[in-house]
Amino acid sequence: MQALGTKSEDIYSCLVEHSADGMVVSDAAGIITACNPAFVKLLGRGEKEIVGRKLTSIIDENVERHDHAHPMSDTAGGGKANSSENDPFAPHTKTVVCKNGNLTLPVSHIPIKPKDGKTESTLTIVYIIQANTVQQAQTEFVSTVSHELRTPLTSIKGFADTILRAGDRLDLSQQRRYVGIIKDQADRLTRLVEDLLAVSRLESKRMQLTIRAIDLNGAIQRVYRNLSDKAKDHRIVIKVPAGLPPVWADADRLEQILTNLIDNAIKYSPPKTTVTVTALDNSEMVEFSVSDQGVGIPQEHLGQIFTKFSRLDNPLVRQTEGTGLGLYITRSLVLALGGQIKVASSGTGTVFTVLLPAATLEEQAARGRD
Repeated sequence: MQALGTKSEDIYSCLVEHSADGMVVSDAAGIITACNPAFVKLLGRGEKEIVGRKLTSIIDENVERHDHAHPMSDTAGGGKANSSENDPFAPHTKTVVCKNGNLTLPVSHIPIKPKDGKTESTLTIVYIIQANTVQQAQTEFVSTVSHELRTPLTSIKGFADTILRAGDRLDLSQQRRYVGIIKDQADRLTRLVEDLLAVSRLESKRMQLTIRAIDLNGAIQRVYRNLSDKAKDHRIVIKVPAGLPPVWADADRLEQILTNLIDNAIKYSPPKTTVTVTALDNSEMVEFSVSDQGVGIPQEHLGQIFTKFSRLDNPLVRQTEGTGLGLYITRSLVLALGGQIKVASSGTGTVFTVLLPAATLEEQAARGRD
């Protein structure tokens, strides 16, 4: 720091003064002695109204019972942290009492220790930027899900109302057509809910996996049979060499990965084109790819296709129903299985390639002994 020609104290003061996160200093009794402009702005009060108050009157320490008390208080166990839950550096959700209402924000307490090692004060950080980012993501997520739910619900309600209002005046073919539309839209809702549940389990690490040696060719054939009706207007080519080693995977999740990739290849490529599924032994990994002869994905969009609710803006995509969660789930599942996924695309088609750990005979024998 000194080499920069500026005193460390000046640099730290500048960082605190201009930080977008709220920072508060309190003494051993928990009384606020200083705060930065971001904290003043967050509370909507003047600095003179804040300094001199108890920190606990502004930041509620009872929101999460497993959190430690104020590091400087008598209940803080002398400031000693003997578990990860008592780590003063770990942010926990707290209620911050502001002038215009309470806010729930991540907060952490950090003891300030002078050279003699005796703790005299505490720095409390309110992570405003992190909270705003999470809130924006949640708002966008709710907005997108609401839109995805509204579309099929509007269709279901409209055709149900028509049947109830004019059912006796509709001939049998019209009734069946309307009921068929209602069923299709109900199936669409079911897929959306299942995808949302899968996303929730993946992001909360609650997805249970049963890893064992799986025959990849058998999994591909089962998925092909399940999608045969959808694929009736396409030519499906499967190229799996003899002697291909099994993969370490969860059987259901492997088939979900294959289903998402092959189903997408069918949906987003014109009729009468070919979808090719190939597999090969790649050293300690087994590689399989799904390629189509569709319109392709622009290079500038390749980095976005694995994000939630990502849908390309082209006519073929717009006329095809989808939740925009399939590739996000696929990538998450591949990573959870210890694999890799990549994509390449041009104006003549797209290729998704997945690598999963190979279950060689030696490794199967070794795992069997564990």
